[in-house]
Amino acid sequence: MPEKPNENIQEAISDTTKKPETESGAGLEISKSPELEKLSESIGVAQDAVNHDQSVKFIQLQQMEEAIKKITVDVGGKKVTIKEIEQNPDLKKEIEENAKIWEAIRKKSYNYMYKIKKLTLITSEIAKHLSHEFGYLELDGLTSLSDKAAEHLSRHQGDLYLSGLTSLSDKAADHLSHHRGELILSGLTSLSDKAAEHLSHHKKELHLGGDLTSLSDQAVKHLSRRQGNLNLSGLTSLSDQAAEHLSRHQGNLDLYGLTSLSDQAAEHLSRHQGNLELFGLTSISNRAAESLAKHKGEISTRVDVEKQINKFKE
Repeated sequence: MPEKPNENIQEAISDTTKKPETESGAGLEISKSPELEKLSESIGVAQDAVNHDQSVKFIQLQQMEEAIKKITVDVGGKKVTIKEIEQNPDLKKEIEENAKIWEAIRKKSYNYMYKIKKLTLITSEIAKHLSHEFGYLELDGLTSLSDKAAEHLSRHQGDLYLSGLTSLSDKAADHLSHHRGELILSGLTSLSDKAAEHLSHHKKELHLGGDLTSLSDQAVKHLSRRQGNLNLSGLTSLSDQAAEHLSRHQGNLDLYGLTSLSDQAAEHLSRHQGNLELFGLTSISNRAAESLAKHKGEISTRVDVEKQINKFKE
């Protein structure tokens, strides 16, 4: 005959069914899943048995333990199971170290703003806490960002540094487009057309330079519609069509990564309104130089290219 649950088992079941302390900000966010629903049902059955002074089979407790390991949690935008965390000592240590910073942020303990720089994981709850901070927010240690966390950070007032992100979902881009400060996303290695369309609505300076070496013509078209400084210094090539789109951009334009420029692209960029950064160009044709000489703003280039352009200004 199975034994009746002792007090320890009853306490464990009771603790499991308690409402989580969302205010602590130091926990992980559980993702809704079939495994979680099954666990909830199992706990409900066990809780009902305890309440009616009935036996709980040991196999039921084992099943609940296995179900817990299969639960998926959101670790700073990454979906992992409890079992995967247990089997990965480095990830477990990373979570523990970030949890200490989360707690410091929640309590606003001494020097907590300095500790923010060391964050490599962030939950939506902590993002909500940080959204109330004023001034620049340096979160370059983050390599991923959930849509919900991005939504909270979009309400932050001040410059936002997220240069550690290598990718950005369309939904996260939509949220961040509403951010009211300078937005640094210089670590991105790719950007979808839809995400580019969302970010085109961002009103302040936008940094997409660095590792973003290519963009589709459609993405460039979207970004060219925004007013304000645009940093695309990571681009290593520019099609004539993309150059035509950028000719309509109003604001400073950074294309530092370009090493060459076609005659047609130079003609298009000559109509751009704002300063133009082309310091990466190693050489251009005389026709391209003649076109760039018509540009109304300042053009930053290497000395030899600058001399070539200036010949057509005289």
